[in-house]
Amino acid sequence: MNQINYEDIISQLKSDLNAESAIANKYGIILGSAIKEFAKGKVIPQAILTLISNSKEIANELSLKKINSFALEAQKYNYLFTFSEELILISKLDLNVNLAKFMPSISVFLKKLSESITEEDIKKFSVFDFSKEISKIEETLEREKVRKDKYSIIKDLVKHISN
Repeated sequence: MNQINYEDIISQLKSDLNAESAIANKYGIILGSAIKEFAKGKVIPQAILTLISNSKEIANELSLKKINSFALEAQKYNYLFTFSEELILISKLDLNVNLAKFMPSISVFLKKLSESITEEDIKKFSVFDFSKEISKIEETLEREKVRKDKYSIIKDLVKHISN
């Protein structure tokens, strides 16, 4: 996987779009952030991840092809969650920001960022030989059985004398 400096991307978004942002992977782990509620290394709350993962079913219910983002309005800010197959972009916006103008540019940005991330294919699979592992386990069990029985007479004598 390419090494991407998410903090540089976040600072660029702050200067270009005047929005605090955070970038998370598809599992919800924050990769870079300028939003204190979504600090780097934390995980997006499960309810939000569930909503993102159910976006295909929601789109089907609404007879839509796809849902690319959703917004949450809080007391002081709007939180815009824009997602692709690999990344989730969170934007923290003032309530007076026009989401209709902001969303297309952030969607294009996320699409370009997602295209730049390419996962390496697994080049070589190692074959796991279960028979070897089972034989090792059987050998270990046999050794332990011998050790257990090895001093059983002495153990019995000690028990008998202690009584």
